[in-house]
Amino acid sequence: MKATKALAIGLIGLFSAGPLMAGAEDDAKAYYEKRTEEALRHLDFGTMDQKILAIYYMGAPARAQFVRPLGRELLENLDDPALRKAPQNDPYIKAHIAWALGQIDHEAAVPYLLDALEQVNAIVDEQRKAVEAARQKRSPQSHEFLIEQDEPGPFLSSRDVPFPYSPDVYWSVSDRFKAVPAVNLAAEDHRAMLKGYNYVNVMQHIFIALGKIREKESAEKIAPYLNHPYTGVRQEAALALGKIGSLTALEALERAFQNEKDPSVRARISFSIFLNDHTRVKFYQEILTMLKDNDVRVRLEAAKALRELALGESITPLFEARRLEESALVRSIIDQAIYNAEHNNLFPPNPQIQDGPTRIWTYGQPVRPRD
Repeated sequence: MKATKALAIGLIGLFSAGPLMAGAEDDAKAYYEKRTEEALRHLDFGTMDQKILAIYYMGAPARAQFVRPLGRELLENLDDPALRKAPQNDPYIKAHIAWALGQIDHEAAVPYLLDALEQVNAIVDEQRKAVEAARQKRSPQSHEFLIEQDEPGPFLSSRDVPFPYSPDVYWSVSDRFKAVPAVNLAAEDHRAMLKGYNYVNVMQHIFIALGKIREKESAEKIAPYLNHPYTGVRQEAALALGKIGSLTALEALERAFQNEKDPSVRARISFSIFLNDHTRVKFYQEILTMLKDNDVRVRLEAAKALRELALGESITPLFEARRLEESALVRSIIDQAIYNAEHNNLFPPNPQIQDGPTRIWTYGQPVRPRD
C-alpha cells in the first residue's frame, strides 16, 4: 500500500514538474533572445558604454552568429575622418571589437579583420606623415613637442602631478588634453580619451585575433607588416605569424629576421620561429642571449618567450638571469617561466592531448635548484 502511494506521488510530481521545467527553459530562452536583440541594437546605435557592454556580451560566449554584426561595426566609419572622432567610433571601441572576433575564433571573421587592418594602417600612416610634416615646418627655436602615436596606449595615470592625467611623453595621446581646462567624466568624449587607445592599439588587437583564428591564408596579408615603421606593429605581426605557423608565415619571419635591427622585434621573431620548429636551435640561443641584454624591453620580450616555450632546459639560464634582474616586472615573468619550465622538466607533455605552457597542474611547487 505504501509502495503504491509513493509511486502515485512520484508520478504526480513528475508530470507536474515537466511544465515547470519547460516554463523555466522558455523564460531563459526568451531572456537571451531579448538580451541579444538589445545588444545588437546597442552595437549599431548605442553610446560608447552601451557598445562596450554589447561587445562583451557577444565576445564572451563565442557564438558565430555575432561575427557579421561585429565585423560590420569594426569597419564602420573607418573611412570617414569626421565620424572617426566620435566616441562611439573611438579606437577603444574598435580594439574591443577585434578582441571579440578573436574570442569567437571563426574563419568568417578573417575578411573583416584583414579589411580593417588595411584601413587602420592607412590611418596610422596618415597620422605619421602629418607628424613628420609638422616637424619639418617647426622652426629650430621652437619648443613645441610633437607626440607621435607610434606606441599602443592606454592612458598612464600618475600621482606625481596635480592633474588627473599624466604629462608623460610616452602616453601617445596626451596632446589631446592640452586644450582641456578640466576633465569631465560625465562627457563621453573625455572618458574615451582617458582610455588612451589609439589606432596602433586597434592594429595590435587585430593581429591578436588573427593569431587566435590561425587562418593560413591570412599569413600572406600579415607578412608585409613585418616591415612597418613602428616597432609595436612589427612585434604583433611577428607574433600573429608565429601563431598561424604556416610555411608562408615561417618563410616571411626568417626573411624579416635577417633585416630586423630592433632586438625586441628579433626576440618576437625568434620565439615565433622556434615555437613552430624546435630544431632551429639558433633562434632559441638568440632568445637566451637577449635575456642578458642591457635594454629592459628586450629582456622582457625574452622572458615572455621562455615563459611561453616552457622548456626544461631553460631553467639554469633563467635562474642566472633572475639573479641579475633589477626590474620587478621582468623578475615576475622570469618566475613564471621557471615555474613552467620545471613543470615541463618533471612532467613532459603529451603533444597529442596537451597544449600550452602550463599543460599539467600539480599541487605544490617542485623543488628548485639552490641559488
